Amino acid sequence: MQWHHLTLSAGEIAAGRTTAIQEAFTALFRSAGGPRTMALFRKEAPEGGVDLYFTPECQLHAWPLLQECGATPCAPPSLAGLELLVGHNEITYYLTT
Repeated sequence: MQWHHLTLSAGEIAAGRTTAIQEAFTALFRSAGGPRTMALFRKEAPEGGVDLYFTPECQLHAWPLLQECGATPCAPPSLAGLELLVGHNEITYYLTT
């Protein structure tokens, strides 16, 4: 399993796409029982956009959402500048061990 990534433009953010994805992800996270290594992160992107990162465990519990929103496989992101949107606060411990 691998990380997935999605870049949203400033216009998409203004249209509420980030909120819609976060709400859909939260519902899937809860229905899966809140897996320890399932998380959604964000990082500021150039020109007012945002990068969303989905941990590898998301493939097991949120695959339809990843496909629907157009997330693509990627290398693990640098932890610098990542903001946890949905998941357990201790997720960074699991990601660095």
